[in-house]
Amino acid sequence: MKNFNQKFKIFGRKKGRKSLQNLCSAIFDKYLLNLSSDSIAEKIILDIGSGNGENTLILSKKHPNNLIIASEIYQDGNINLCQKLHDNRISNVKIFNQNVLILLDKFKFNNLIKEIWILFPDPWPKTKHCKRRLINTSFIKKVFFLLQQNGKVYIATDSNSYLIFILKAFYNSKLFEWINDLPDKWNYSLNYSYKTKYLEKALRNKKKSFIVIFQKI
Repeated sequence: MKNFNQKFKIFGRKKGRKSLQNLCSAIFDKYLLNLSSDSIAEKIILDIGSGNGENTLILSKKHPNNLIIASEIYQDGNINLCQKLHDNRISNVKIFNQNVLILLDKFKFNNLIKEIWILFPDPWPKTKHCKRRLINTSFIKKVFFLLQQNGKVYIATDSNSYLIFILKAFYNSKLFEWINDLPDKWNYSLNYSYKTKYLEKALRNKKKSFIVIFQKI
């Protein structure tokens, strides 16, 4: 994976306080997505930036006949999620622990992706850091070709500037329809019960969280 890691640089924290010694390596290996050997036939729901896996667990229960791929580079989050998957005997989740752009570039999904969830991606608010944002013109074009017909992208953010950036990028692409374009449907905390630590942080800071849903045309 060396060449791919050089091509797709990772920004932000990858390692925390935990190590794989906190979890049996056999359990971790069981849930880790292997790009070389795993053959995927089910429809996929991709949870990008899955963190500690709160949303992944909800999606796995809500869609038992789909494969949920949790993409997260932060090791502590993946360890926490693996333990919960093991404890609850959940079998329809795989974890990808590298830059999600490697996954999208390397793996041949053949229109297998049904939904993409991106909850509270790093907004990189400083102008000089905007190029680090995950959601941009290139990303939108890539997921358009990987999504099945009428596939959906769910994005939540508490950053006003990133929200405007996202709306402009999807509108300019002409590839997606914004399907929850009514003000009463934008409020994430009112319309969804998918609690993450980032939502809780936004609530503590009295920041409004938005969710926007785009459907492939």
